[in-house]
Amino acid sequence: MKYSANIHTLSPSVTLRLAAQAKEMARAGRDVISLSTGQPDFPTPAPIREAAAKAISAGKTGYTASSGIRELREAVASSYSRRRGLGWTPDQVVVSCGAKYGIAILVASAINPGDKVLIPRPYWVSYPEIVRAFGGVPVVPAEGITTDTLLGAASDGAVGVILNYPSNPSGYVPSSAEMSDLADAIAETDMWIISDDIYEDLTYLDSGTPHLLDFRPELKERVAVVSGVSKTYSMTGWRIGYCLCSDEWAGLAGVFQAHTTSNPCSISQWAALAAVEGRAEKERRKMFETLRGRRDMICSLLAEEKFLEYDKPDGAFYVFARIVSDSALDSAEFCSELLEEEGLAIIPGSSFGAEGFVRISFAAGEEDIREGLRRLGRFLHRRYD
Repeated sequence: MKYSANIHTLSPSVTLRLAAQAKEMARAGRDVISLSTGQPDFPTPAPIREAAAKAISAGKTGYTASSGIRELREAVASSYSRRRGLGWTPDQVVVSCGAKYGIAILVASAINPGDKVLIPRPYWVSYPEIVRAFGGVPVVPAEGITTDTLLGAASDGAVGVILNYPSNPSGYVPSSAEMSDLADAIAETDMWIISDDIYEDLTYLDSGTPHLLDFRPELKERVAVVSGVSKTYSMTGWRIGYCLCSDEWAGLAGVFQAHTTSNPCSISQWAALAAVEGRAEKERRKMFETLRGRRDMICSLLAEEKFLEYDKPDGAFYVFARIVSDSALDSAEFCSELLEEEGLAIIPGSSFGAEGFVRISFAAGEEDIREGLRRLGRFLHRRYD
């Protein structure tokens, strides 16, 4: 049997593979700590769970509209219209099976075979693979994204760009000046933009995260905003994300979703509605403050490690650290040996297009973070001292 040559070009998700390997080792009796995945360790807030239980009791267990229940699309449109000072309608919202799938259906609806898509480095592991899956060509400039690299990519035929702030893996948040310059550059092109804002409510700066649409609202017709409830409300397994974009783009993405998943899980949609409507704000704020405290703690501990260099993240829940070594480093090999020898799972920077780095999640309990860093330090000193 012949399989898809296109799918053969895709790389497996390293984050999910290492997380699964760590779980298998733990099941086999190994003492394993995972600081690898983008999954908060908090339970989903009670008001959200209660909304799901109520939906089950009410028999809301059948198919829904392919783009999501009207109530959730109305709530998302209203919330983001207030957030950005722009107007979105429910018909411009597509509720998807997680933000990742939302990005996939947007890309599928926007590119043709051979189209180039600009992806700044370091990037989330799935962006290049999603572009490749639909016949596109990822363009990843070595120096990251600047107005020059963006305009250069556009002149070289790139049709779109995928942005992600706060960044996974680095937690980077651009300044207002940087975002304004980027918005001005995009306005000079015909490129479409997917703005992955899944960590938008996990920003530790008082000023928040600047957005393209804050500076160039006229870009709204070719900007697709992607977010969801998974990170902010600890709902990763519920698989609900949403996209806000133009009528035509939303319509095409909705058609693609209808022919692949039919619709997102009905019960999860009613649970997400409780989150978007603000019924779990007290719990959300408590989780956020806990993550802020963990960020400060992990950075304080890492500051004592001479073999690591990093910038304090302004958002998300990761530290992206460079391993200080005079020898060439294979970060995938480093992380594999670390897991085998010390029982600690972290993610290699090569998965994000940044060899020589590792991503360490602080979406874990404080004791796990402290013990994990002790194991990492022990491994580093044994390897490099």
